[in-house]
Amino acid sequence: MAAVTGSLTSDQITSLIQQASTAYQAPATALQAQEKPITTQISALSQVQNQLSGLQSALNSLSDVQSLSQRSVTTAPSGAVQATATNDAVAGTYALSNIVLAEPETLLSAGFTSASGGLGAGSLAIQVGSGAVVTVNIPAGEDNLSGVAQAINSANVGVQAAVLFDGSQYRLELTSTATGAANEFTVSGAGGVSSLSYGNGASGLSQLQAASDAQFTLNGVAITSGSNTVTGAETGLTFTLAASGSATITVSQDVSSLDQAAQGVVTALNSALSTINQYNSYTAASGAGPLLGDINVEILRSQLLDSISDSSATGLPAGSPYTSLASIGFTITSGGTVAFDDSAFQAAANANYTGVAALLGSVASATDGRVSVGSAAGVTPGQYALSVSENDAGGTVGMVNGEAANGTGGQLLVTGAGAASGLALDVAVGVTGSLGDVSVSQGLFGALSSVLSSALASGSGVGGEITNLNNSLTAMNQQIAALQAEAQQETATLTQQFGTTQATLAQLSTVSSFLSTYFQQASG
Repeated sequence: MAAVTGSLTSDQITSLIQQASTAYQAPATALQAQEKPITTQISALSQVQNQLSGLQSALNSLSDVQSLSQRSVTTAPSGAVQATATNDAVAGTYALSNIVLAEPETLLSAGFTSASGGLGAGSLAIQVGSGAVVTVNIPAGEDNLSGVAQAINSANVGVQAAVLFDGSQYRLELTSTATGAANEFTVSGAGGVSSLSYGNGASGLSQLQAASDAQFTLNGVAITSGSNTVTGAETGLTFTLAASGSATITVSQDVSSLDQAAQGVVTALNSALSTINQYNSYTAASGAGPLLGDINVEILRSQLLDSISDSSATGLPAGSPYTSLASIGFTITSGGTVAFDDSAFQAAANANYTGVAALLGSVASATDGRVSVGSAAGVTPGQYALSVSENDAGGTVGMVNGEAANGTGGQLLVTGAGAASGLALDVAVGVTGSLGDVSVSQGLFGALSSVLSSALASGSGVGGEITNLNNSLTAMNQQIAALQAEAQQETATLTQQFGTTQATLAQLSTVSSFLSTYFQQASG
């Protein structure tokens, strides 16, 4: 009788199962291969997105170009005066002469053999200038020079106290905390400290320094100030006198802050453009970039470059010689990036700061010197004609490009829903009639802000594309997981079937061997 054959070895079974498993996994493997370019595309878009976020941060420096520092200050001789200037200060030289510094009043007591010796409890009534009289109590146990000084200092009455040792005796020194004749003070002692009195005929304290005002001449005009720090003598200029004699303050136009802001935006913009160009191009060495042919990215690239090359700026100050970014040093290179001529930019900014600033950010200006702009946040760029019909104690009423504006004290606010909504103006009190135009620009800040807001939004542009691709990737991963689970189940079933078949074949082989032996014995 023929033997039963066909049983496979363990290695043969394993090989067959692996081949079958690979076939079962083929659909999932094919989907995984499709994921790779999507993952690469998401990575490239994320890098573009990061560059755009960096550009948005750099762009914030142009959000309020009028607040950037526009003045630099130098003084001479060294140490004679310190000065600061706001953007309102007029550039020029300010000559100071005949400087006499303001002084605080200083009083000194008679000598005492000890700073801790008891004087007797009492009180001190202190009056600084025309201010209220403040009573400082000196209780027993603190009735010595040190205790008196501490009590006065704790009372914060405008007088500083200290105990001095002159080499042989201790003395109480009192000094007004502020300079100026208005800060002279009197002290009236009672009880054990009655000797510490000055003023109204009392002479227990002697005057070392009288309170006095600062006196000086500024550009030929005599000025008196109670403080050595002078504010308001010239618009936008604050200075502190530090020495008597003469000094000069020079205020100059400073475009460095605006220049740095512009350079920062150009650097960030070029970084974004270079990243886009890197992934949106073809090279023989690396082939097609992951974003080549991506319409959203190509539109974004064009919009970024258009924000530089666009020559249709609106709301520029009247009479400005600069009408485009190209006129102040910005150009587009053949490689699709932005070139910045710093020398040309600084020359333009020094010649007409407001005109250059208007091409970069939000600038609002009025043609009539009696009108100033308080705020133009959210106002559509353009030219707005201003007329004021009422401007007195009863209120201020006007029209801005036909939109009603109302307020009080010379202040006007456009509250309607038109293009000028939100425009706040300050008009000199009493001035009425046609008051020229108000120009409002947004410049490069406005153009790029619009592009970036759309590009970075989760539902549009680069942000939207990343969201959609991630959603696709999530769906594919779910499908792959399902296919892999199905393949694993089929592989497990096949493995079980092979095991059952092998067991059956083994049993048949045993029966075959038995029968073969039986028949051989029977025939023998």
